[in-house]
Amino acid sequence: MNYSMFDEIDYFTNLSNMNDTDNNQFDESLFSPYEGYIRGNLFKNLYDGYKNFRPQRINIQNEREEMLLNIGQLSFVRHELNLLLDNYPNNQNALMLFNRYREKELEEVEKYERKYGPINITSSSITSIPFAWASDKWPWEG
Repeated sequence: MNYSMFDEIDYFTNLSNMNDTDNNQFDESLFSPYEGYIRGNLFKNLYDGYKNFRPQRINIQNEREEMLLNIGQLSFVRHELNLLLDNYPNNQNALMLFNRYREKELEEVEKYERKYGPINITSSSITSIPFAWASDKWPWEG
């Protein structure tokens, strides 16, 4: 897909002008969290695949990997919507989605940390001795 800078500006302008009756149009302009995550772009109209590259499905080996994938997807979507809201702070649809994904991400991080320990240094699960950040296994250590 080729698009000019003006196409991109028009696309975002259209997103920022949507009202509550345009929810379907907004949702249809986005990839699912997983599809956006493996493509590196949440917005269908802005995705431009590299040559004949096809995103590969992520091969999940266990529950821990699945939980990390879920957190990664939610974090990615939240970040993409945050970037949109930085430019269009009055986009109610984007704000609703942002808040929904932010809450879901927090839930998934909490669930992961209850089972496997802290995932980042700001975790509330690292307040006890021994200092869990230094003593628990890192996510990539299995």
